[in-house]
Amino acid sequence: MKDSKKNKYFSISSLCEDKSKVYPEVKSVYLNKHLERVENLNQLVRIPQEGEVFFLQTEKAFNAFTFIPWIAKLHFIEELYASTYSISRRVVEALQELQQNGRVGKVTLLISDSMPKRNPLTIDVLEGVCKHNGNFNVKYFWNHSKICLLKIDGFHLVLEGSGNWSENAQLEQYVLANSKEVFEFRKTIFE
Repeated sequence: MKDSKKNKYFSISSLCEDKSKVYPEVKSVYLNKHLERVENLNQLVRIPQEGEVFFLQTEKAFNAFTFIPWIAKLHFIEELYASTYSISRRVVEALQELQQNGRVGKVTLLISDSMPKRNPLTIDVLEGVCKHNGNFNVKYFWNHSKICLLKIDGFHLVLEGSGNWSENAQLEQYVLANSKEVFEFRKTIFE
């Protein structure tokens, strides 16, 4: 058994290293916190190849949004579609910042139509972003799905799982796939 402690995705010793990095171009504290989590994500996973699927689970405050800065750090996201029951104001602001920094193009969100009653302040922020940005759209529907589609040059990523785009994530599971066929199928819920 040759070096049985070596893992092809990450090394155990790297988990103990100091990950405190500064991202001077990022203003949002929330986005910086997720970029630090991205450092951990970098150690655990890579973008799947066409037709490849990863099954992931988390046990820490790691929500569905955490994947977005990780991917945006590596590639420009041409189109982002996300369906979620709940989204936080800080996620909306962080998405807007990624867009303003040229890391994300078109954003389309499908959010539960109960969200305006549950969190009107977040909806006010979201509607304000949409009003002033033609590449940021939101639709409301009786929705509990958690799907994120990312169109990137050469990739059609599909992220599905239990995590919302809010800040209460704990034990969550995700499926990350690279499939144009699944991407196009899932995209129909946004039309």
